[in-house]
Amino acid sequence: MSNELSKAEALRVLTTDARYKVFKEKLKRLGYIKDSAKGINKVMEATAGDFGMMSDAGNKKIARAVSLSKSEEELRAKLEKISTMAGGKYAEAQEDEVVDRAISAFQDSATGSQAWADKNVMVQLGNFVDLSKDGEVSTNDNKKTKVKRDDAVLVYQTLLKVKPVLRDKYLRLLQKDQKTFKKTFDTILRVTKK
Repeated sequence: MSNELSKAEALRVLTTDARYKVFKEKLKRLGYIKDSAKGINKVMEATAGDFGMMSDAGNKKIARAVSLSKSEEELRAKLEKISTMAGGKYAEAQEDEVVDRAISAFQDSATGSQAWADKNVMVQLGNFVDLSKDGEVSTNDNKKTKVKRDDAVLVYQTLLKVKPVLRDKYLRLLQKDQKTFKKTFDTILRVTKK
């Protein structure tokens, strides 16, 4: 009797393992595996999880497209495909703001180190409030720009006063590269000093 019982248990375990293996292979084919989930979560954390889509599911679809894309053209093609999914449910994936945020996240994930909190331009400008001397600000192209302490504090306080959507736009420009940083920084200073 114990032999029959152990054979039955062994058969049950084997069928369970086989079902699990088939299920796991289907998940791999569909793209829902843990490695891709880690990539999606990394993109969501780096961008604060918001690409401007109306739903969380839409934001996750954009994050998946960003994490799986190998080039900017491929990302644009995936965004276009997402916009036609579910009868146009995710149509806002083609809006300029969503595309810009997705491309920005793609470029940040390609450079890697900019995802660190201390590399964020807003954090770097905020550090000048506590300092008493001039310093440098690093951008996505890993170049440093020297800035005066008083100017950095003024730009930081101005950015805190504007609406979040406008602040996000300026922060992405400041973060992009050294040339864009200088141009945007000087523009904000001119407007603030008027």
